[in-house]
Amino acid sequence: MKIRLARLLFGGLIVTILAVFAVASSCLQQPTDSADRTQAADTAKANLSTKTLTENPGRAAADTHTYLSRLEKLGFAGIVLVAENGAPVFAEGFGLADRERRLRWTPATVSTIGSITKQFTGAAILKLEEDKHLSVSDPIGRYFKDVPSDKASITLHQLLTHSSGLGDPPEIGDFTPVTIDEYVRAVLAQPLLFAPGAGYEYANANFSLLGAIVEKLSGMCYEAFLREQLFLPAGMFETGYLLPRWGDGRIAQGYREGKLWGTVLGRPMAADGPYWALRANGGIHSTVYDMLRWARALVDGRILSPDSLKKYWSPHVSEGGDTFYGYGWSIATGPGDVKIVTHNGGNGIFFADMAIVPDADLVIVLMTNVIAEVRVANSLLRQVGMRFLAGDALPMIPDVVNIDAARLRPLAGTYRLPGDAGAFRLTLEGDALAIEAEGRSAFALLHSVRDAEPGRFEALDGLMDQIISANMKGDFAPQFKAYGRRVPLDRLKTRWAEVTKEIEDGNGDILRHEVLGTARTGDRDETVVRFHCRRGAADRTYVWDLGEEGRLQGMSMRGLALRLRLYPSGEREFFTWDGGLRPPKPVRFETGADGQMRLTAGAAKTPVAVRSR
Repeated sequence: MKIRLARLLFGGLIVTILAVFAVASSCLQQPTDSADRTQAADTAKANLSTKTLTENPGRAAADTHTYLSRLEKLGFAGIVLVAENGAPVFAEGFGLADRERRLRWTPATVSTIGSITKQFTGAAILKLEEDKHLSVSDPIGRYFKDVPSDKASITLHQLLTHSSGLGDPPEIGDFTPVTIDEYVRAVLAQPLLFAPGAGYEYANANFSLLGAIVEKLSGMCYEAFLREQLFLPAGMFETGYLLPRWGDGRIAQGYREGKLWGTVLGRPMAADGPYWALRANGGIHSTVYDMLRWARALVDGRILSPDSLKKYWSPHVSEGGDTFYGYGWSIATGPGDVKIVTHNGGNGIFFADMAIVPDADLVIVLMTNVIAEVRVANSLLRQVGMRFLAGDALPMIPDVVNIDAARLRPLAGTYRLPGDAGAFRLTLEGDALAIEAEGRSAFALLHSVRDAEPGRFEALDGLMDQIISANMKGDFAPQFKAYGRRVPLDRLKTRWAEVTKEIEDGNGDILRHEVLGTARTGDRDETVVRFHCRRGAADRTYVWDLGEEGRLQGMSMRGLALRLRLYPSGEREFFTWDGGLRPPKPVRFETGADGQMRLTAGAAKTPVAVRSR
């Protein structure tokens, strides 16, 4: 899992292909001797410690069911599997995999696993190394023609660990029809982000180049090689791009903003799988049970030799925080210094997450088709994993009750805070209430999950206004200072040009900006800036470091949702929900002695806002 990031990768296609299993394999050497496989299995089992799941996995499973059932009422749809010693202790689907056909998620549902695909490519390269076809220390010039001199020293190891300095060609998207030669030329024509081996930058191109090498050396298409060498030996018959024979109604449909996005079935693909911006780095489809089979095959030593497995799961290159990148895996450390190997992937609509804890013989797999609507799915694997592994409590989410629109309508209106502190505007949208803050004090009250130091929000609002005003004049010195002088000025200038282009492409020229407010949303403060344009407006969210005054961390890709839906947990008791990125906040209503409706937000014990007459 890229623990902090969901990558824009996906794929998978069902088509009718005759004789799909009649794949030539004469160009490949026979698998490594079975004695090596047995040794790998013994080594893996010997590494298992006495660590096990929490003392009561049944209670953990019941808690997980309750938690995910409540999330389902808030829009979550997907599947979660937890297994110990190869046996599922929890495997349950929630919500609809296909809304149009009313098909629920089950363990048999097929969905894209996105960048989890990279671990298959890593294993494929190691298989070829075991069979003496290559070495991970080989330079890429051995496999590609006309490699530029500044890239000639890039090794396969550096591709496997995102330490090559290569980036993704911006002009080539996942479904851009491009041949392997065209794609390789485009990747190698770009300037290096850093000298090979001198840094880390996650780039899909690294693994697409590795996939090209797999095809070149094996004489097979990428998927056919995986199926013969990895999937079938692991008992995985439902994993791939084109070759699995999934039945009707098995594929999860994707959704965004309540609308059908669909699958990749209608997207352009080559006859033997995705085009090269996606092939070998993302887009494989699978089921949670097949992914469990994959995990077991790795741990049991049925796929890689002991030496290869050690390379595969070693923490080769720092990802910049407390995780390291292996060969298609992130390597993390859990409670008690337990090793966790993990990866995720998604395209902003579909999302998948997977983790293996070898010492506890624990496997967790998650798939969802609504990551655009229920963003808490980014955190579910960690939450559920810690519940089973360490006994940690799952987040508290109230249970949603049904209240019809007729009873909600009297609660709509504008609720004003005392003095000039602003207001809350509540509107009835269909059969649901929504709340939005007006004014910076109301903004902080609605969106903060805990209090900040007196005057901090006002200072950050002022600093943000200063930074944006200067940027719009071409002066990036205030932003440079806010970043602690760590980000070069030319990079700030380039990024600002990209941001303004994104905004103006859909809204016309920017006319002015407005700082809407700052809130403490957990372990950071967030400031929202609204850019008013000729044909509309666009909001951007900036993130501040709590530990250092005035230190800017960057721009939030997800952003702070300004209009929040209120979900009823009682007749006049509600809670906010932004998709799960931030904790829900209770909102309560009561009628005062004067007959006016009052609103209480958060932990306040007395009503703080009164509805205007």
